[in-house]
Amino acid sequence: MARTALVEARRSVQDLTPAELADAGLADALSTLVTSWRDDHGLEASFVVVGDATPLHSEVEASLLRIAQEALANVAKHADASRVGVTLTFDESDVILDVRDDGSGFDPAAPRRSSSFGLGVMRERAQRLTGTFTLESASSAGTAVSASIPALPRGPA
Repeated sequence: MARTALVEARRSVQDLTPAELADAGLADALSTLVTSWRDDHGLEASFVVVGDATPLHSEVEASLLRIAQEALANVAKHADASRVGVTLTFDESDVILDVRDDGSGFDPAAPRRSSSFGLGVMRERAQRLTGTFTLESASSAGTAVSASIPALPRGPA
């Protein structure tokens, strides 16, 4: 029974892995995401990797990809930006995703009419992996989100 449960648990986790990561590492998947987003929205968008990109635990890669997708969706929906930059930084102990735009920004402390569901989900994704999520924004000054997650290495397949 334990063996069957373990096989089923592994299958469930594998099914939750985003398709974008099936044949690519996180850096490649983010590069493709940013290029596609730029083409779809006609805005200037750049992607930069800082440090040596290393394979990470599948849950870390999936969480950072989902955070980037949500952040870019927010830029498209709310920011009225002309450009966005996505940076993936690998350091000794953490991997850090930054998404910055030059859009309209907002006061994070002010009550909003629209739901901040996306921001909450991004925060929860980072915190679930003992990471941090920060948001910086000001009216007419753009928005920056940053997720820092321990760089857990990819285990054996």
